Amino acid sequence: MLGGCSMEKMIKDYNLSPEAMIMVSGSSIGTQKKYYAKGYWYKQNKIGYEGTAEYLASKVLFCSNVQEFVVYERCKINGKDGCRSANFLSEKESFISLQRLYDTYHGGQLSERVRVLDSIKDRIDFVTDFVFHTTGLDIKEQIGKIATFDMLILNTDRHFNNIGIVADALHDRYKNAPVFDNGNALLSNMGEFPLDIAMEDNINKVVGQPFAANLERQAMELGYGLKVNYAELQKILQKEPDSRALETLQFQLRKYESLLKDDSLCR
Repeated sequence: MLGGCSMEKMIKDYNLSPEAMIMVSGSSIGTQKKYYAKGYWYKQNKIGYEGTAEYLASKVLFCSNVQEFVVYERCKINGKDGCRSANFLSEKESFISLQRLYDTYHGGQLSERVRVLDSIKDRIDFVTDFVFHTTGLDIKEQIGKIATFDMLILNTDRHFNNIGIVADALHDRYKNAPVFDNGNALLSNMGEFPLDIAMEDNINKVVGQPFAANLERQAMELGYGLKVNYAELQKILQKEPDSRALETLQFQLRKYESLLKDDSLCR
């Protein structure tokens, strides 16, 4: 079934109580219902097949040069399609989004501050310089990998609330947060990218974030940081059921193969 999860009997259904529900805001798509229980986050699909997109995106990252990323399990939550992922923070750690970091030091919306800058390079430099001066952490390489990954998976919802750093209060230090929240990718928004429109026409409608609407220009400015072991990834994808998410991913992998392929990568 295009866009959804076939092989239903192989997908686990997690039954969670209303007490575990958490309303999480910050996405440009809007507030989304999530659950948290026993160290795991559960996220129900809202606009299409986000759970499948998250699941396939983490398969790509597993075969890439990205070291820290969240692994997503495709599942059902109280009978509805979605995904599950483990909490990536230890007891003494906290996630600080770039938006929250900016608001702490300057106040206001980082996206609005960046928008007034003329060039993509200026926008990137402003954000990376701000983070370096406030935390001592150089995030440019990490952002470069994320931008290229978003170009590959057609992520329309990478914003300053799901890019950030991890603060370790015990040791008073910072590190890059893992790559997470990739569900608005692979044309998963069924309202914006309907099934009755050709895939390439839908791809042409994709608008990116946070530095440029054009995902290719954004990734190019940051140096195409992502590399993928295509041979290993294809072994994994061959076992996946047909879906529009998988079809879109395979199309994108073919499109960028000469740019991203590095079969020498290993875990």
